[in-house]
Amino acid sequence: MFHIELRQFPHSAWRFNLSEAELRAVVVPWAREQWVEVGERKWNPHEAKLTILEGPKLETQQLSMGRGWRAAQRRSEDITERVLTTVTQAEQERARAQEDARIEEAARAQVAAAQAGSAAQDRSGAQEGSAAASPAGAAALADPLALGVQLASLLGAQPSQLLAAWQQAAAGSPGMAPSETLALAEQALASSGGDTG
Repeated sequence: MFHIELRQFPHSAWRFNLSEAELRAVVVPWAREQWVEVGERKWNPHEAKLTILEGPKLETQQLSMGRGWRAAQRRSEDITERVLTTVTQAEQERARAQEDARIEEAARAQVAAAQAGSAAQDRSGAQEGSAAASPAGAAALADPLALGVQLASLLGAQPSQLLAAWQQAAAGSPGMAPSETLALAEQALASSGGDTG
């Protein structure tokens, strides 16, 4: 069993026959430098002194008339330093583990954000290759008539002839990229005397 004394002149408080769980309820907050409520007072670890004894259970007659603490001291061992050292070390390890977990979680979040940003950039890059980067360009792509007007303006003075030559080059060379078949169509129009620009 455990017995404790809290003392801050001129006040004292005692608790006797505590289980390990009851002792922890006092010692853990004490080790965290938090106020502890024992008896009808709150005790500040920076101002009060805690003493912990371990020994046999004290009977009611041993506790009567204020003799409990003297009886506990006679029959018990003072384990204050050992208990506080053990609990303080455990609390420091717990705090370190929490900090490590917090850092690990932050690192995971950064990696996830970087991966999401990279994926968004990849999607954005793919979209930039097939769509205009500006909002006006995106709006034009949504409207087929506006898209047709923009493409026709890019095809030069003879858009219908270039488009026909482009379609013929694409049909004759199915494995080529559109830009390559457009170059072939421009060459074919230039060699036939048509003006593409």
